[in-house]
Amino acid sequence: MIKLSSLFDLEEERVAREIIRHKARRVLVQLPEGLKPEAPRIASFIEESGALPIISADPCYGACDLAVNEAEMLSADLIVHYGHSEMENLRRMVDVPVIYVEAKANIGIRDAVKDALHHLEPWSKIGLTTTVQHAHMIKEAEEILRLAGKKVYVGHEAGLKYPGQVLGCNYRNAKAISDMVEAFLFVGGGIFHAIGLYLATLKPVVAADPFEGKARRIDDEAKRVINRRWAEISEAAKANLWGVIIGLKIGQFNLKKALNIKEDLEKSGKEVVLLAMREITPEKLLEFPTIEAYVNTACPRISFYGEQKFFRPILTPREVYVAIGKMSWDEYLRSGLL
Repeated sequence: MIKLSSLFDLEEERVAREIIRHKARRVLVQLPEGLKPEAPRIASFIEESGALPIISADPCYGACDLAVNEAEMLSADLIVHYGHSEMENLRRMVDVPVIYVEAKANIGIRDAVKDALHHLEPWSKIGLTTTVQHAHMIKEAEEILRLAGKKVYVGHEAGLKYPGQVLGCNYRNAKAISDMVEAFLFVGGGIFHAIGLYLATLKPVVAADPFEGKARRIDDEAKRVINRRWAEISEAAKANLWGVIIGLKIGQFNLKKALNIKEDLEKSGKEVVLLAMREITPEKLLEFPTIEAYVNTACPRISFYGEQKFFRPILTPREVYVAIGKMSWDEYLRSGLL
């Protein structure tokens, strides 16, 4: 069995240099779920660098999910945040120094991309996307597609570090080229981002998983998500008492948007309660049994991809306007769900 440490670059030497440069005595480490098994190894080399490592055991959903308050409570001199690229707009909001370690994959993509070719056979114009873990290999994927006779498009919009990069909440690189392509190829593990790519563009998507060396179409799974969104919006349209959720994670905090939605709902004759929370879970919302529908102004993946079932509709800000008749369902679809 291949050890996880051989699949991702944990940048031990760079982290050690940064610890010394910042003269950090106490380091808080954030890890996404897939890297949590590496916590003992990471703690060991941080300790060897002369600092006390503390591993955050809480979920970490993205670069927006910085454990700033936790670092302050623990008197940490440095946050080492694994698995995501830096969000530049957060720099001015954070007092504790943060080192982003992207954990680039050390596994080849050739087999998975070649397996994708027969899925892509009906189309000649292909949009290429990936995550930060495989962004350094996107040129190789592009070459394989071109040699197969495909015309390849890779978007690069402001705010995203790498060409073709997508985030769970940000598909601007794909949307920028959507009108030029017939289908998309996503290179990366799992289908989470691939489904988001379909929701953002409504174009056929093939997901090439380097860890499995295989590719698959994900359109059917994505369409089921769309059907669930319509069902939730339809149910929410009947609600009188709404909860508007204000996310308290530093990169997900949007009080102005929450207040605007509250005002618009009240103009439509609805009652509104503002709720502030860091983790949005079904269990927490069960404590408000009279609220009939929710608006989530934090991470949109909670509404779209929540593995735990919410007992009430939990809409994104744009979906609210479909529910109250300010936007049509068709208009919502045409502009992309993400």
